[in-house]
Formats: sequence, C-alpha cells, structure tokens
Amino acid sequence: MTALVLDAIALVETAELPVLDFVAPIPGFPGERRFVLVSMDEAGLLYSLRSVDRPELRFLVAPPAPFFPDYSVDVDDETLEELDAVDADELLVLLMINAGERPGEASANLMAPIILARRTRRAVQLVLGRTGLPVRAPLFLG
Repeated sequence: MTALVLDAIALVETAELPVLDFVAPIPGFPGERRFVLVSMDEAGLLYSLRSVDRPELRFLVAPPAPFFPDYSVDVDDETLEELDAVDADELLVLLMINAGERPGEASANLMAPIILARRTRRAVQLVLGRTGLPVRAPLFLG
C-alpha cells in the first residue's frame, strides 16, 4: 500500500511512498498507526515521519549512526515477532529528534527508538526500560 504525501507547507505532491504500519500507536498518539517516512535532506540524516491519516502530525527522526556511532539496540524475540522480522539484520533504527527552541538545542531520544522492519514495513517505538539512556541526548554529528 502506498500513500500520497502532500507537503504541509506548499500543499503539493511530493511523492508516493510506502506506508509504515505501527504495531502499536506511538505513545501519546492513540489511533495513529499509519505513517510514511519522507527524506528531508540528500545526505539521509533527517526524515519526517508523517501520519497518513493526520498529515499535520509528523515527527523528526534520524538514524543514530551519524550522531551516536556507538549506539545500539538489542531487539528481543517478541519484538521481532511483532514486526514479522526474521532477524535484527532487516531492522532499521531511527531516533525521535526534538529540534529545540534555539540553534544548538536539538536532542535525540535514545531511550525509545523507532524500530522498523524493512521487509514488512511494520514498526514500533520500543521503550528501552532501565537502560539509563537519556530521553534528550544532545545532538551533534559524531
């Protein structure tokens, strides 16, 4: 299934993209399970995770490697099963980004990454309990 994505500012068609199905809503957004991932730059550093059903709802996300090269997530078998993933090699990890109010205040949520199974396009925000990882880690290119 694909979704037609309209740029919220220009209201023009930007792409027809595959729909990502969240196995559970993102915490705080009940009922929102269908999203598309829209690249925001050519380098692949920033993406917009946009709701299909509420296009005004979007989250800034980024892969961890450019910013936190040592960051890793252990995905348990239950999560792999929920995502219908064979193994962790087919998963993509993304971090929720808070842009901050001023330049230099951007932060990433290391405690609750988005885990996406590339083959099935199923996703979940996985809250990593008792890890000591910050919810607002300062965001710098590593």
